[in-house]
Amino acid sequence: MPTFHAALGALATVALAWPGGRLAPITTKYRVDQSLTQEVDGTAGGAGKQVLQFSTSTFVTVTLTDSAGGRTLRVVIDSMKGDSASPIPPAVMDSARGGEFRAFLDRSGKPSPLTPTGTSPAASQVQGLLSDFFPWVRAGFKVGEAWADTTVNVSGAGADTVTVRRVTNYKAAAGERRSPAKAVKITAAHTSAVAGNQPTPQGPAKIEGTASGTGTYFVSPDGRYLGGEWQLRSALQLSGAFSKAPVPITVTQTTKVTAVR
Repeated sequence: MPTFHAALGALATVALAWPGGRLAPITTKYRVDQSLTQEVDGTAGGAGKQVLQFSTSTFVTVTLTDSAGGRTLRVVIDSMKGDSASPIPPAVMDSARGGEFRAFLDRSGKPSPLTPTGTSPAASQVQGLLSDFFPWVRAGFKVGEAWADTTVNVSGAGADTVTVRRVTNYKAAAGERRSPAKAVKITAAHTSAVAGNQPTPQGPAKIEGTASGTGTYFVSPDGRYLGGEWQLRSALQLSGAFSKAPVPITVTQTTKVTAVR
């Protein structure tokens, strides 16, 4: 039975509202803690079930720079560690240090997908852990407003590529205090369609399925992301020459983002 690692990015969010005019770059450090449980059910082929559980902790530095038509987003991996069960080798995580990703945020606050700049070859191997670190949250929202967004995100490259088409419903739910600043609580719920290819020791495989998730995030009045938590559940199927029938895969993932002061 193939070993499959579903490094699907989780749903994170940031409100990026800014006034007119050129602004100085804003740099913020974040800690991203993730846990993932994956069950591969090969009982139909007589192989039984395989369960993988692991967690990772990543520190990143995020810089937003004013630009024509919006802002550039730069994410640099400061460090990344996994527990002893992580399928990502420690050497890969160590090599990912200094890896850089870029995106562009339009004036509404909607970013393009994060893409590695090539500063670290290992960065592309861990991209799935950060691919949704900065999805879109509407700039200039008011408490009580609700809106929706559709995104298409591609992670990986070549024969190891996953495309996630996601519809997300947002709501600016309430004003709260997140010490030491005031904040707006944003709730989000999404559904996704997943499709792609995954290399396995038994040969190439096709992956497809659906996912759903929810999250709660906090944003300061000046548009700074103060952290949040979210959950993701995916119901996938893996098919290839290694199995007469598609292999069901269930993935649950939780993510917590903390602004590091």
